[in-house]
Amino acid sequence: MQQLIAFFTKFGAGFLFVFLQIIAGVLYLNFNGSTEKMAFLSSANGVLANLQELVNKTTNYWNLGTVNDSLAKENARLKMQFPNAKYQSKMDTIFVQDSAFKQQYVFTAAKIVNNNLHHTNNYITLNRGSQHNIRPNSGVVSATSNGIVGIVKKVSNNYSVAMSIFHKETRISAKIKRNDYFGVLQWNGIGMTHLDLESLPKHASIQKGDSIVTSGYSNIFPEDIFVGTVDTFFSNKSSSFFTVKVRLAADVSNMQQVYIVTDLMQTEKKNLEEAAKYE
Repeated sequence: MQQLIAFFTKFGAGFLFVFLQIIAGVLYLNFNGSTEKMAFLSSANGVLANLQELVNKTTNYWNLGTVNDSLAKENARLKMQFPNAKYQSKMDTIFVQDSAFKQQYVFTAAKIVNNNLHHTNNYITLNRGSQHNIRPNSGVVSATSNGIVGIVKKVSNNYSVAMSIFHKETRISAKIKRNDYFGVLQWNGIGMTHLDLESLPKHASIQKGDSIVTSGYSNIFPEDIFVGTVDTFFSNKSSSFFTVKVRLAADVSNMQQVYIVTDLMQTEKKNLEEAAKYE
């Protein structure tokens, strides 16, 4: 309907002109002689030619809309064939087979499909969910380099949402690889290149460049996943702990492929620790 209104708005004056010309022509032929009639017919041929051109433009105008609709549908069909329009349901899972050890952690390949970076509490959406055996409190690590990325909090059938390491509530147990002194990694809300290692005892030996790795004390990450290196460290006189600035190995702001780390013994361990609290 809108196209029809637009059409008459555009060509209405032309139709009115032609209509008035026809009426004038009829009156002219009725009141004039043969010479005048011949002159009029000659002029009429020109008018008819213009009218035919107008009709052709009108037909093309309406056909153009049909052609555009057809092209749009075809483009949409073609775009749906592109890889980025499809959900990759094939799952790559890494299992470690060892006769001397029972499997504890499973690494499932996933892709980041949304990554918040500009908030106080940032989240990452992954294209793996419950149908891929992903569950809350699983760790997320970089697939292309060393580094931690976040912790899974919510899971649907096909997707999961992880709390990024750049979230004010993220807490990850980590240690100095050289001597096993450990503390808690957290983000201070500034920048995307460092995390703070808090609660590291003041008597701990620490040096710039020391490697920081996961401690394995949590129910989330395996031990010895590389986090980054010590950049600077300091402490207040009134404090018994160091604050260590850890330069991260992984660039979470420029990452697509990750592994979701599932601890197969997490529930057993957690239930046992909860039960011990009440004895």
